[in-house]
Amino acid sequence: MLNKKVKLIYNPAAGDQSFNSSLDMFLKYFQGAGFKVDIFRSMEPGDFEEGLKNIDDKFEAVIVAGGDGSASEILNLLQTKEIDLPLGIIPAGTANDFASFLGMTQDIEKSIKRILDWKIREIDVGKVNDRYFLNVCLGGIISQIAHGTETDMKNKLGKAAYYLQGLKELPNIKSMKLKIESTDKVIEGDFLGFFVFNSKDAGGFKNIAKLASIDDGLFDLLAVKTGNIIKLSSAAADLFNGKDIKNDNLIYLQDDYLKITILNAEKEIHCNIDGEKGPAFPLEIKLIPSAQKVFTV
Repeated sequence: MLNKKVKLIYNPAAGDQSFNSSLDMFLKYFQGAGFKVDIFRSMEPGDFEEGLKNIDDKFEAVIVAGGDGSASEILNLLQTKEIDLPLGIIPAGTANDFASFLGMTQDIEKSIKRILDWKIREIDVGKVNDRYFLNVCLGGIISQIAHGTETDMKNKLGKAAYYLQGLKELPNIKSMKLKIESTDKVIEGDFLGFFVFNSKDAGGFKNIAKLASIDDGLFDLLAVKTGNIIKLSSAAADLFNGKDIKNDNLIYLQDDYLKITILNAEKEIHCNIDGEKGPAFPLEIKLIPSAQKVFTV
């Protein structure tokens, strides 16, 4: 008898759409473990809320199959609706940085089994203005590349789509005059962009923020000031390969609070959170410790 319940929410258009053919496998494993599976299939952007309407105390977990954007959307719903259930992420999108960091794999069968091991960890969550994020908040040229890359292109080409978009943006690179405030520092200058990490990974690259941890009560800020493009390119290559970096134009600090303001904005500019368009500047970024339970390995 199936006496336990889990909610499965999936985006059929995510990534290469591989999860669609794995739905029966998901049911086989979870039903075999004694779970009744309540399924919601997304039909249009922003409809995940509909999938959580019937959540009650009989449910033991919410599981989302999709990319970083899908996981972030579910996080925002769980936090705003105060649904205290662990979140499982099956990486089935174009970018799956956070699920990968948790030990999940794009081998869907392995990820299903890893969730069923039922290892749960309480993690910190970021909040930028009125939006929550799991993995990273970023701005500047990096954010422009993410916003400018078409969904179809991302689904077909994966990480390569971001590289191609980056090449297109090179002639248009403009710095931003930023004021970055932490609890004990104020930094002003011309910046190409910044990352605010909760985990170590972003954009498919591993261990960019080497000191980061999802339960240490701190963000890791990496900000890139304008400078010699050749030296910056060399430092960026080392950074994305997980090597130690030494460059005066790369600023790294840890804190649980940041405020980032654009001092020379001529129009409304948005950040990017977990691979999706985020709030407009100025950004007030707060860390909420131990705010979400997630499945890990």
